[in-house]
Amino acid sequence: MLKIRKAYKFRVKTNEDIESKLFRFCGSVRFLWNKSLAMNIERLEKKQSILWYKELAFWLTLWKQSEEYSFLKECPSQVLQQKLRDLDRAFREGFDKSQPLKRIPVFKKKGSGDGIRFPQGFKIDNRRILLPKIGWIGFTRAATSKGRFMKRKRLCIVTSRKPLG
Repeated sequence: MLKIRKAYKFRVKTNEDIESKLFRFCGSVRFLWNKSLAMNIERLEKKQSILWYKELAFWLTLWKQSEEYSFLKECPSQVLQQKLRDLDRAFREGFDKSQPLKRIPVFKKKGSGDGIRFPQGFKIDNRRILLPKIGWIGFTRAATSKGRFMKRKRLCIVTSRKPLG
């Protein structure tokens, strides 16, 4: 059976405080991706096995408890765990022999498609959304989005400083 995936763009009504939180969350997620990727690349160079999601999730809890990386506590844990799952999937696809264009994951740069996903903990009520550690945010719906699109299991928020068309 074919799965149909749809995406909608919304303009979120934020203020400076909400925007700074979203950008800090994106920075934490990007840091986690790059730190975990660097650890795995170092392990590959030493001909050791790479760390998969469960091992990286253990490291994440240690990093959140340390003083050096305590800024990771500010970000919702589901968002950080989702990024570790993304890295795990990227490595699995990179080593998959059936993939024609396989490659190892690359480091993330600031501002190039910074995005975070909330797999759980969000609520949608009419024209506003509740995000963990942020609160209620209003949004405007695009004219093309009709029907019941809110029955999603996962919410993807991609931050962008560009205006929507």
